[in-house]
Amino acid sequence: MRVQRMLALLLVMIAACASDEDICAFDACCDPGPCNSQPGSALPEGGELRHENVRYLGQPIQTWITVYQYTGPTVSSTAPFAVPLEGGHGQFGNCVDERSGAPSWPLNPITGATYLDLPKVELSGRGIPGVLNIVKTDPPNMVGNSTFRHHDFTYGGGAPGNPPMGFNGTLTAEMSTPEAGYTLDIGKKDASGKVTPMTYYMPAAYTAPLGIGAKGPADPVIIPAHRDLTYSWTAPPNDFGTTGKEYTKKTYINITLFADPTNLTNPSQFICFPDSDGHATIPAVVVDALAPAGLIVNADYIHYMEARETQPGEQRRFDLVSTYGNISPYQRQ
Repeated sequence: MRVQRMLALLLVMIAACASDEDICAFDACCDPGPCNSQPGSALPEGGELRHENVRYLGQPIQTWITVYQYTGPTVSSTAPFAVPLEGGHGQFGNCVDERSGAPSWPLNPITGATYLDLPKVELSGRGIPGVLNIVKTDPPNMVGNSTFRHHDFTYGGGAPGNPPMGFNGTLTAEMSTPEAGYTLDIGKKDASGKVTPMTYYMPAAYTAPLGIGAKGPADPVIIPAHRDLTYSWTAPPNDFGTTGKEYTKKTYINITLFADPTNLTNPSQFICFPDSDGHATIPAVVVDALAPAGLIVNADYIHYMEARETQPGEQRRFDLVSTYGNISPYQRQ
């Protein structure tokens, strides 16, 4: 029931709530709803911090940090959140099909955007001596590591590797300490017209199922064909506030993402959600629809929607996304 409550809270982040209690529409804020207190919940997309603690292909723990802000796209171009069909009772169960253009946030391509130079991008928190100045990359970083989105440029970022490339290669694992609080200042006005920093938290540590994150190219995660893929793990406690019905700055979502990195136009395949705390079932129809080999990601992430000025008189959503992520190759047999 905790997972059902979590999905009901998280799936109310932009439209109306569904009538059943299994899954509430993920892409909307009910009125009243638990995410209405988030300043950017009703605004179009306009930027993001993505701060990630990552176990990647069996390599040492890495920290990835990417920041960007933009203006330009219409409100209607804001990507919806992933919604399992029929409250999780559809063809793909608790999985969402992303093979046709990656329609869901944060995988949907950003189009028609004008990327913005920022007055500053400064991060502070546990593991960071003083203040970390996140620099605009030169040459520009254009790829979101965990979202496959294309960017004109970002502050921070850098392709995965051992160590990562670019700005991410200068970071240590301690700079994304699980459960620690961090503060980001991009020098932009909030909805009240004040220039204020933004605070957020990293998710707690946990051991991912199936060896995801620990397994590398020589030892991929094996997924048997023609059958459901079922797996379990010990899920960290979640935070639903004092009432047990709140979406707080510490409320996390667990996902499993399947991707085909050889597909250069649309690597994303499916996003899947747990069916109960620490337990997920990937239906056989999803397993058999996957590319024969690719990447499997299991992650807890916290998503809080702030609001920041993009140009005079315009406020857009600024997503604070922190992730405890695990990435391995998979092979279907």
